Amino acid sequence: MRRHLVLAAALSGVLLVSACGSDTGTRRTVTAVVTVSSGAEVPSGSADASAAPDPASSGEASGSPAPSSESPAASASPSVAAAPVVTGVDPLNVDCGAIISAADVKKALNIDIPNDRLKVAVAEVNTDAGQTGSVRCLYGLSDDKKTGQVSLRLTAYTDAAAAQKQVGVTVQNETDNGGQVSQTTVNGYPATVALRDGGLIVMDYDNWTLAIAAPASVDPATLTSGLPQLAGSALTRIIKA
Repeated sequence: MRRHLVLAAALSGVLLVSACGSDTGTRRTVTAVVTVSSGAEVPSGSADASAAPDPASSGEASGSPAPSSESPAASASPSVAAAPVVTGVDPLNVDCGAIISAADVKKALNIDIPNDRLKVAVAEVNTDAGQTGSVRCLYGLSDDKKTGQVSLRLTAYTDAAAAQKQVGVTVQNETDNGGQVSQTTVNGYPATVALRDGGLIVMDYDNWTLAIAAPASVDPATLTSGLPQLAGSALTRIIKA
């Protein structure tokens, strides 16, 4: 039920995100770099029950990305004018607790998760895809502290073109594996939602990508409308951090 790609496929080849797994063609070795914390709320924003698919588990599909199929039932996010892209942001250094909280998850997806989190650094990345680094944020941790009900992945690339290309690869992989794919926007920027064993949203921003994965316990309509909202909160805080 979990995708085998952590927010790297979603955006890397991660993250989006659930995204926030293992990248196809890429060894996945992760090392926890931040200890579990609980009780702290994100200072701004709103937002909280079974295991979520890994945003990077959609994998790196081979071949060139192809157009994704539109879901007839998908509802588009309200039109929002995108602000100019802020360059020079290093998303890998942002604390997971400052990105989203259990309250954000509750507001966007209407599920309750423990307000704990774990940051994990992906030790080996796909340099062939232009990856330069990747981290995962796990929210609502399992008893063994190895998985989260919601997973977020952030992956940095050599340039914006590489980040955009890998999002296309991830979307194609989701389509090829039977995912119900629809286009949406996050704070005015293009993004894609894929419904398959839960939900995954992936997007590129400058030279990095964001992917978030949510569990199959959330109904498809809520995933389609709520994941862009959750990604919007995360994107805003990462840029401001």
